[in-house]
Amino acid sequence: MLFKRNEIWYYKFTISGKTIYRSTGTADKSKAQEIADKVKAKTWDQVKGGVKKTYIWQEAVVRYLQEADKKSIDDDKAMLRWIASHLDNKYLHDIDKTEIESIIDAKLKEGVSKTRVNRVTTVINTILNKAVKEWLWLDAKPHIRKFKEPSVRIRWLTQDEAARLLANLPLHLEAMARFTLATGLRESNVLQLEWQQIDMQRHVAWIHPDQAKAAKAIGVPLNEDAVEVLQAQTGKHHTHVFTYEGKPVGKAGTLAWRKALKRAGIEQFRWHDLRHTWASWHVQNGTPLNILKELGGWASYEMVQRYAHLAPEHLAEFAGNSKVAKSVADKSDVVVNIT
Repeated sequence: MLFKRNEIWYYKFTISGKTIYRSTGTADKSKAQEIADKVKAKTWDQVKGGVKKTYIWQEAVVRYLQEADKKSIDDDKAMLRWIASHLDNKYLHDIDKTEIESIIDAKLKEGVSKTRVNRVTTVINTILNKAVKEWLWLDAKPHIRKFKEPSVRIRWLTQDEAARLLANLPLHLEAMARFTLATGLRESNVLQLEWQQIDMQRHVAWIHPDQAKAAKAIGVPLNEDAVEVLQAQTGKHHTHVFTYEGKPVGKAGTLAWRKALKRAGIEQFRWHDLRHTWASWHVQNGTPLNILKELGGWASYEMVQRYAHLAPEHLAEFAGNSKVAKSVADKSDVVVNIT
């Protein structure tokens, strides 16, 4: 049976007590009927003929979201909504390389970067992988190509630039920025920071596992700058550390932030780059990368390797080895010439 809701056709039928009710994803009645008939025939084969059940894309998406345990799930949901127009009502075994390439082409035509296209295909690949390896819904999946992504230069501020920026920020953002430069905490951790997470006597704070990107608790040592900021915030709010007009701050990278950057003459700088600045300063001042990893709460050593080039001093003792090599080469030339 077909029926319409908000211009979209839906189908509903029952076979051996099993009711199937889904959207066809189309406003075209003839196409909707074709989709419904195909699903009905497949279901009949499964129920009556003992044929192995086949699954459609929406079923895979629902299970993926039910099982997902990641901080960026909202990003995945946004991409899946876009993907729906291409894969909804398609059986998983019908999603082939040609289908994937058409999705890649459609995304590129929107003018987005190849990096963004990779994010979309990664979600598709993850779901199909689960369908093959974990859920056993598929025997195999198509190869999904990925674009090579450009290396991104780490953006950080010098001490002078940071001073200019802080001088141009409104007081509530200045306090948050100073605290970030002192601790390296991510924006969400600063926004959500509560007094119960701070021990002013021991000069430490902590981020709970459910607040951390790596889902691992982070201990945060508080230096003099961080303590000074916290002392200035004392008494402003009964639960949250950073507030504006008596309420917890909802977002840091606001219009006020962008205007302050412009006044300070600083370009292409995001709030998250304050964390990069904190890490860059640490490395330049001699903090070992393994210690920086723990301070910043990174999940892998590779993440802190991005900052290694900022402190090449540990390589200095080996730089002279090239002179030895040149000396040996020169002697070899002499021998050859004599011979």
